[in-house]
Amino acid sequence: MKKLFIPILSIFISYSTVNAQHVSVNLSFPVGKVINPPGKAPFHGAIWIGPEWRWDRGRYVLVPGYWARPQKRNHKWKCGHWEKTRRGYIWVGGRWR
Repeated sequence: MKKLFIPILSIFISYSTVNAQHVSVNLSFPVGKVINPPGKAPFHGAIWIGPEWRWDRGRYVLVPGYWARPQKRNHKWKCGHWEKTRRGYIWVGGRWR
């Protein structure tokens, strides 16, 4: 039985590596978008909310940054970020804290 196990295992391993596929994804991120605030705040207490991603019609689109007023006193903006999941990366939007 041991004599058959090793050859069968080696055939299985070689077959599985032959059928391996390499997938590459071309991410096209916009170039030249403003990430930092474009100058001074337009009003006292303004918070710059940088560009964020939004899922729209099967793809992520970049939403430009803007100035905002905190929703409540002493609120701070937590920027969005990409998060790795079992199905790939998803965008977790920013929020007030």
